[in-house]
Amino acid sequence: MLMANKPCIYFFTFYAAGHLMSMVEFAKRLSSFGNSFSINFFVLMEPDEHNQLGSPLCSSYLRSLQAQNTPFQFHRLPSVEPPTSFDGIPELVNFYVRSYLPHIKAQLLASPSPISALVLDIFCSDVIDVANELNIPSYIYYTSTATSLTLMSYLSCQEENNMKDFSEVENINVPGLIPIPSTCCLNDFINRNSSFYKGLMHNGRRSNEAKAVIVNSSIYLEKTTMKALAEGTLQLAPDTKISNVYPIGPVISLGKNSSKEQECLKWLDRQPMKSVVFLCFGSMGAFDVSQSRQIASALDQSGLRFLWAILTPSNELVGYPIDGNLDELLPEGFIERTKERGLVWPSLVPQTDILSHEAIGGFVTHCGWNSCLESLWFGVPMVAWPLYFSDQHLNAFQLVNEMHVAIALEIDRKKGFVSAKELERAIKCLMDEGSEEGRIVRKKAGEIKLACREAVEVGGVSYVHLQNLAIELGWKEVHNQST
Repeated sequence: MLMANKPCIYFFTFYAAGHLMSMVEFAKRLSSFGNSFSINFFVLMEPDEHNQLGSPLCSSYLRSLQAQNTPFQFHRLPSVEPPTSFDGIPELVNFYVRSYLPHIKAQLLASPSPISALVLDIFCSDVIDVANELNIPSYIYYTSTATSLTLMSYLSCQEENNMKDFSEVENINVPGLIPIPSTCCLNDFINRNSSFYKGLMHNGRRSNEAKAVIVNSSIYLEKTTMKALAEGTLQLAPDTKISNVYPIGPVISLGKNSSKEQECLKWLDRQPMKSVVFLCFGSMGAFDVSQSRQIASALDQSGLRFLWAILTPSNELVGYPIDGNLDELLPEGFIERTKERGLVWPSLVPQTDILSHEAIGGFVTHCGWNSCLESLWFGVPMVAWPLYFSDQHLNAFQLVNEMHVAIALEIDRKKGFVSAKELERAIKCLMDEGSEEGRIVRKKAGEIKLACREAVEVGGVSYVHLQNLAIELGWKEVHNQST
């Protein structure tokens, strides 16, 4: 009888590691409230005969869920024909989401239990139309920072009101936030003619139609933004405020990896404590020969111990990198010269296992928000090297200027290029006990580690937000029935 009365929630994400994994881990947190929810997932853009795009991290993660007997139901949607052409990833994702809408409506109507809510990834925001049609409350789950959410929502309202072009200003000034230099955002984020910008603005506007936005962050990470959200002072436009926000982070996947990739952990076991700098750029981060050899030169000249996860770029327009071709990417003799203090790993690595290892002293990261949260969870300071998506550049700005947990890199933003000399400077600064800047970021990373863990413990600020959300979704009613 209790099972029949469980609030039924459908989650919508898409087949990308930084989105799918974060949303499933959030669902795990939510289901920890007395196992009070019936959790269902739709994963859009799963690989099939039409769509061959597929993150290898997603595949391994979903297999691990099966092995854990996670009590979530995953529903498959019918295949849809891919677009004949598209201009950028946001347009591709939006095309698929719109194509799925009739199938989503049909499956929701066939649900054997009344549906309490839909929880949508920001890129699935058009599913709000189905939610409204079926009179189901909708929530957005946002996998990046509250600051980038607010910036996106704010810019979408300014565009709507035909205000000034933000691509030509030094700082983007959002009332209630710290000034955001336009240089920390990619051109696509503030250039109104780009498809990327149009996609972000569309999702920014739609997020304010949801009942609330759930954000993977906390007050300890974004004090200025969170204070403005809590006080209700964030004005997006006259008479327009941002949707109610639940900051419930950090939410990360901490499952242990048991594959052959553990060999790199065995190498770490032989290294001194906090002596190794870890370089990894996410499941889509790969460099050409020129940049890879600059990285190799920096590591060679630095004299530091290192673990470098290196991949080869895909030849596809939208595709995931493949295992690193070391003969092509590395200078002759590099591995031999550095074999006593370094390991080059030419494939994906068990990142959380590495970041939690006592030998790791620093992390050179692409600034994907999930990677940032993992690093902070384990108290590892960073060198911020944002790559391909706009939020990574904003994340880097916050890590350096607001959280003070990362060393900045001088980057040629048009090419995304970093010289060997500059990278060497940054990693030495990060790892050198005598560096004052390094000392500050190492100390701050340790403080935020403790704050993040405190936030999600019972009674912590993020836990309380999650509990309030669970009550809104129906947990209190079911809990009372069970007692």
